[in-house]
Amino acid sequence: MKKFVMSMACVLAIALGLCACGDGNAKAENAESSAASSITLKKDGSIESRLAVEGFGTDYSEESLENLIDASISEYRNLSASSQVSLKNCRKDAQDQLVVEMTFNDSAAYAGWNNYFIDYMYASEMGVENNSAENDTNGFFVGTISDAYTAGYGLETDLNAVSDSSEQSVSKSDLLSMGDSHIVILERYGDDEPIMINCYDDILYVGEGVTVTGKKSASIDAIDGYGIIVFQ
Repeated sequence: MKKFVMSMACVLAIALGLCACGDGNAKAENAESSAASSITLKKDGSIESRLAVEGFGTDYSEESLENLIDASISEYRNLSASSQVSLKNCRKDAQDQLVVEMTFNDSAAYAGWNNYFIDYMYASEMGVENNSAENDTNGFFVGTISDAYTAGYGLETDLNAVSDSSEQSVSKSDLLSMGDSHIVILERYGDDEPIMINCYDDILYVGEGVTVTGKKSASIDAIDGYGIIVFQ
């Protein structure tokens, strides 16, 4: 399965001559700024994404990068006409971070475009056409637990409660009995930077590598596997 989502940060880092996928020490030192990258889930199913890449520098045109992302969005629509993807902002902030803000009509569009952009960026850097891209929506899911199971996620996991009022841990069978609750499943790798997930309702359970930061927010850290959040 393709390494995506924060891979976009790594691809942008390579293109910009940066090192956004730093080692563990850099990750610990920069945890606060890294958390500036976020995925915000809306009740209507849409997604707002904010990607922050440190050390943007002065040698790359923000306008050129914005044009590259816009072009990739146009090309991606040829693969998935139902996907609505928009670039809201592409800028350098006061901390010399590159900030890319985007909106997506659903989690499939978010996953699909992120996967596509990796291939598109590589093809652009190599000066070749990207003729092999597919609409790959693996690596990220948001929906009900029932829908996640139907989509092929095995849910073979143990999750821990975020409050004393809930059962302290749940397994697959417990999850399936909560079919109408919502779940976030995000594929992660050991060199990924933390990313904040903002849910639209209270978080109930989280899996390995997930740190709750508020009633409706949690940070998914670097793990090899899936970061999982269950919310109402």
